[in-house]
Amino acid sequence: MISIANGLRISATNLDALKSGKIVGAFSKTFLALDKCFALYPDLQVQDSETINVEFWAECKNCESINNTFPLSNLSKFTALSTEELESIFQQRANIFLLSLRVYQLPNPIQVQPQATGNFVPLSEAVTIIERMPILNDEQFQEAQKQFQSIDLSVIPNEISTTSIIADEFLDIHPSLLDGFIDVEPNTTVTVDLVDENSSAQIADIEQPNEAESDWIKTISTLGDRSIETLEKKSNVKAGTDFENIVKKSLEFIGFTVDHVHAGGSGGLDLFCSKPFPLIGECKSGKNIPGNTVYELDNLSDDHLEDHIVANAQKLIIGAGKPTPQIQRRAIRKNISIINPRSLQKLVELNHKHSRAINLIELRPYLIAGQADHKVDEYIQKVENEIKLRSQIVSLVSTYLSSRRANDVELKVLEGVFFNNPHTQNLSIEELKEILIELSSPLAGYLGRVEENGKKCDRFYYLRDLPIEKET
Repeated sequence: MISIANGLRISATNLDALKSGKIVGAFSKTFLALDKCFALYPDLQVQDSETINVEFWAECKNCESINNTFPLSNLSKFTALSTEELESIFQQRANIFLLSLRVYQLPNPIQVQPQATGNFVPLSEAVTIIERMPILNDEQFQEAQKQFQSIDLSVIPNEISTTSIIADEFLDIHPSLLDGFIDVEPNTTVTVDLVDENSSAQIADIEQPNEAESDWIKTISTLGDRSIETLEKKSNVKAGTDFENIVKKSLEFIGFTVDHVHAGGSGGLDLFCSKPFPLIGECKSGKNIPGNTVYELDNLSDDHLEDHIVANAQKLIIGAGKPTPQIQRRAIRKNISIINPRSLQKLVELNHKHSRAINLIELRPYLIAGQADHKVDEYIQKVENEIKLRSQIVSLVSTYLSSRRANDVELKVLEGVFFNNPHTQNLSIEELKEILIELSSPLAGYLGRVEENGKKCDRFYYLRDLPIEKET
């Protein structure tokens, strides 16, 4: 039984050829572990109100890094993409990963909300595969696989390059959420062979941020306090609508599912998110939060949503300016959180640097009744500290191996190294081991874990740095 929670974004042309059985080749922006399972999400341009129909899933049977020195005519044959499309891809990326996929039909099509970015797109809900329905039978796929494996690829040897292999997936930084682990096995030539054990661990994208795509993030707080309004000569209504829209975009970006059915329109809710927990929101742009906002949100919730949803919902007001003591008291009485647009922008900025680093379930307790900006800052600091800790652990492993000129090191040796370091000395052995295993997942790709006689052992080796911003 296989559980599938996300879909690989691929060209619609590529998908048409895959589902017909004509090819087995596809692209990924990042390295994928062998036997990793995922849905196939066609990259289509649709209206915001429309959904994408997902009908197929696949297993990754091979993954090789290639660059633009590989003949595009041959690459076109394996992926069904035109040479013009391939040229466009290599203009954006120096290297990309060529996959061999075993494609299957889903038991039932899935409707997925369109997403403009990301190598992987989360499904509306996980799909459990009990019976496989392959497009090609075993014999047909083996023949196609032989042709794929005969390709002379421009492979990056014996290392994962930090400039050309930027992992689009990264295990969630909270070890308590890990349901399983995926490990790396080195062979005698120190080339890494990665095996996916169908981990259901949380992952996070850490693809290098694209500045042009992230410009909208910088406008969250200015749209909230309307400092941009005078510059662009917007009406009050237009400014309010723009702020409401960017709040929705921001919440979707950090992982919420925005429900457009229950929200919007005159006399309606500004915002309702259905997952991972119900969140009812009111967006107030301008310099101050109106005095009736708390009661307005409370009444609209009761008018538009069922009682059991309201009872379990997180209520949130997002507005600029410091709430008056009266608004504070009302918010605390009604158990409603208030945050400044700047706090929302900080969350989005964090998720942009380390995508899916935000765990919304863990964030929720920080959304306390009343003014909650200081608690949001506290949560952001907690997440950044956990990322920093992992970066330091990777660096310590690298430094130790370099100083000893060794290929790998045992956990019991690392214990002494880490417990004598001020950054890691407070970790328990169990916590240290959990983090090392997390970092050695091929979805993270910062460390590797040695396998002997078919079993994972507690020896680790360095693959690449985990970059963080320098403190100023």
